[in-house]
Amino acid sequence: MRTVSLACTHGLFTGPAIERLSARDDVTEVVTTNTVPQAGHYGLPHLEVRSVAPVFAEAISRIHLGESVSSLFSDVPTHG
Repeated sequence: MRTVSLACTHGLFTGPAIERLSARDDVTEVVTTNTVPQAGHYGLPHLEVRSVAPVFAEAISRIHLGESVSSLFSDVPTHG
């Protein structure tokens, strides 16, 4: 069986989303940021919430010092 990892920036798990994700045997991981509160992780055992605080702090520091913010993302792979 093929497994799937899902990623989203702002995890708005509304309506039947949790039930649908929980029912999928092929979804092994759901990764989102903490830009939207993930109270109790909604009962998804495979939900990983990552903090945006370190990136925001570094961006604020670089702006204050007049340094490049775009270089924060120079190691991010692109697709396409």
